Amino acid sequence: MSASPAASSTGGDKSNVDQIHFKFCRECSNLLYPKEDRVNNRLMFTCRTCHVSEPATSPCVYQNRLNLQVGDTAGVTQDVASDPTVGIPEFCTFCGEEIACSDCGTRAYGPFVDDPSPDSEEDEEADGVMPS
Repeated sequence: MSASPAASSTGGDKSNVDQIHFKFCRECSNLLYPKEDRVNNRLMFTCRTCHVSEPATSPCVYQNRLNLQVGDTAGVTQDVASDPTVGIPEFCTFCGEEIACSDCGTRAYGPFVDDPSPDSEEDEEADGVMPS
């Protein structure tokens, strides 16, 4: 957006990046926007409401700073296990094979998992779920 930088260090050190600070109108406190003074060939900051202008302290009006470090919490999904809207996956999203329990070998069907007890077969057949 529109802003003017203020030097973050003393001296002409080019390795430090200037911080962008927004400038505000001294008359009406609205945001000042960059505008070219074509007569004097200068960069000015002008209020769009009251048209007060002041010269820019730096030619930089916009910075696109990319962060190269990945945050420590990127990709962490601690709350997914307690999310009621996330169902039990039927197929592995990596290889596409059907997912089975590593302990008992029971297959998952939608949001429900088959109960290995024999009396649950009657309930599952009544619900339209086929036992494995």
